[in-house]
Amino acid sequence: MSYKITTLVENCVYGRKLQAEHGLSLFIETADNKLLFDTGASDLFIRNARLLHIDLQKVDYLILSHGHSDHTGGLRHFLELNTHAIVLCKRSIFSPKFKDERENGMKHWETFDLSRFRFIDEQTEVIPGVFLFPTIEIVNHEDTHFERFFVQEGENRIPDTFQDELAVALIDSTGISVLSACSHRGITNILRTIRNSFPNLPCNLLLGGFHIHNAEEQKYWVIAGYLQEYLPRQVGVCHCTGVDKYAFFYKDFGDRIFYNHTGKVIQTNL
Repeated sequence: MSYKITTLVENCVYGRKLQAEHGLSLFIETADNKLLFDTGASDLFIRNARLLHIDLQKVDYLILSHGHSDHTGGLRHFLELNTHAIVLCKRSIFSPKFKDERENGMKHWETFDLSRFRFIDEQTEVIPGVFLFPTIEIVNHEDTHFERFFVQEGENRIPDTFQDELAVALIDSTGISVLSACSHRGITNILRTIRNSFPNLPCNLLLGGFHIHNAEEQKYWVIAGYLQEYLPRQVGVCHCTGVDKYAFFYKDFGDRIFYNHTGKVIQTNL
């Protein structure tokens, strides 16, 4: 399967016209389908898409990685623009979320047409070669990013272990491309989960946020140690990885590492 990934929104931008925000949205094209992975924090992904001559009305599926507002804040704008795409996510994505005392979960979801939502409970091949992984087993507990995050369950506000998080894998005969948004349950745990399902395929691309911006350096070394044993051919870091940690990755792994900024295009032959 060939594909093209265009980053519609990310924390950084280079060049004219496009804008950035704290959030993430990726536009994925295959030979037969168009998918969106997250919607950023606002309608900015739509405005950037227009500047990039991308028609979001043609998106077939919207995948939501988890319920934080910097990934779902543009959802209502997308649902108004695109009246047919199916939204793929975990049911727990609607639970109220908090960072310390600040609410940062999905907004306005009570107004959405839930018949457009398909809830993912098991490993699912959405279209040929595009797999969703809703169950990420935590083997490496050091590579989790739950601190200061909470979720409301009934009357109780409890520590958030991100049961709503899912990851994406693009699979073809040459290997695996792994897409993660924030990796709260750990990018090493996500990679391990996907590798266990496709043990004979190499990882061509690892793309996403690792949630180690401003984290202690030890958090970086947990991930870097795993990559020293299993290094994808390309690693695109962005969003909650932090530019500071991108510099660490580039120093240790060289040209296999790139920063996946707003407007970046990654392509195999379509």
